[in-house]
Parts: sequence; structure tokens; C-alpha cells
Amino acid sequence: MKMGSLLFYLSLILSGFIIFLLAVSNKKKLTRNKDILSGTYPKEKANKEPQGNKNKQQVELEQLLITNNKLLNTLSEIDKNIKLKLFITLLLTGIYVLFNPESDRKGLAIAGAVIFVLTILIPGSLANMILKRKVKNMMTDLPSFVDLVAICVQTGMTINAALLRVAEDFKVLNPDLSYVMLRVIRKAEIVGLLSALDTLAVSLPTREIRMFTTVLQQSLNFGSSIYGHLLQLSSDMRELQLLTIEEHLGTLSAKMSVPLIIFIMFPIIILIVAPGVMRVFPNV
Repeated sequence: MKMGSLLFYLSLILSGFIIFLLAVSNKKKLTRNKDILSGTYPKEKANKEPQGNKNKQQVELEQLLITNNKLLNTLSEIDKNIKLKLFITLLLTGIYVLFNPESDRKGLAIAGAVIFVLTILIPGSLANMILKRKVKNMMTDLPSFVDLVAICVQTGMTINAALLRVAEDFKVLNPDLSYVMLRVIRKAEIVGLLSALDTLAVSLPTREIRMFTTVLQQSLNFGSSIYGHLLQLSSDMRELQLLTIEEHLGTLSAKMSVPLIIFIMFPIIILIVAPGVMRVFPNV
């Protein structure tokens, strides 16, 4: 009887979700039809602003990195599709009910709410975390990429040819950096290397990329020798990365003081004070 009532309430919840999805879908269709009739729908789509504080180039690059990675692509699809999130929520709630058939309604409601919140938050947060990790790895491997480009330039290759050769061979070390550089080369074939480097600096607004693009643009504009500048650039990048690590290590002692106070100082104080308190208050 209890299991039957539980299934009845689950069917009511499922039907409510389905009715809600149908209402949202019909409202979107009605709004889109009104915009089409008024002539504002294509204009609004064309003038759609990028999300957050990111510009159009950053959003495009992130989408390319997401498309190039199966895990990121899956997380992005889950994050964008509210119907899929609701389906995953119902599926996980059903699994919870199967493994906990004796749970009451309050426990079931709490579990369903927790599963729903986690399903909403985890895919987007995890995708952003992986993207930031990929960008950090790209910046870490960029000095090695610059060294290889300098070696290719020293052998007599042009900057375009050196970038193309190193980008093709760099897939073994960092496929994402190789993909970004190959995209720059393809864009340079159409609009020129200077414009492609400007786009790269906007797409990846990091300190290392700005330094890299500035050195290449100065060499292209003034025709100066680039071999020594590239070697100096890679050395400066490694020094900056080392300074960043030292800065993090310098703040580590301040961060460690909080757990030391909570987990060591307070227990020691209690151990010191407790015997005296027990002698003063023997009945406590």
C-alpha cells in the first residue's frame, strides 16, 4: 500500500513536470511567432549579446574547445537542455527510491530537491572548471611552443611556416594549444597573420598570449630578427610562471593558519583547561 501511494505521488510529480515543459515550450513558440509577425525575431537573433563579461571571440573559442572535447561537449549539452536535466533528476530520484523503498515523503522530497539542485549546478560548473584547467595548461606549455618556433625560425623558415609546423607537431604535448594555433594559421591565410594574432589576443586575453602576439606583430611590422626575441619571451614566460608559484607559496602559510587554529590550538586549549575545570567543578 505504501509502495503504491509512493508510485502514485511520483506519477503526479512526473505529470506535473511534463505539463510544465509543455507550457514553457508553447510559450516560447507563441513569443517567437509574435516576434516573426512583428519583424523583430531575426534582428534580435542577430544582435544577441554574448553571455557574461565575455566578448564574442572568447565565446567562439570556448565553443570550439567544447566541441573538440567529448566530455565538455556532453556537459555543455546537459547544461543547455533543461528537459534532459529534468529527465536525469527523475531517473536519479527513481534510483534513490529503488534503493530506499522505506523512505518517507519528507526524505524523498529532500532527496529529490538535492538531486535537482546538483543536476542543475554540476554540469555548468564542471565544464567551466575543465575549460579553465585547459587554458592554464595551454599557458604552461606556451613557452615550450615558443622555443620550438624560435628553432624553426632559426633554420630559415618563415613565421607562418614555423607556426604551422610546430602546431602540427605539438598535438602530442597539448592538443588544445595545437588546435588554437592551427586555427590562427587558417585565419591568417584569409585575413593575414597580423589580424589573426589580434583575434587570438582577444580570444585568449591572458598575459602570455598578449606577450606572444606583441612580439610576433613587432617583428612583422618592423622586420626585426625574431629568434632572440622569442627565446627571451619564453624565458620571461617561465620567470612569470615561477613568480606566480612563489606568490602562491607565500600565501600558503597565511591560509594554513586557519585550520591550525581550528584543529590544533582549540583542542590544546581544551586539554589544558579541562583538568582545572574538572577539579573546580567535580560534579560537572
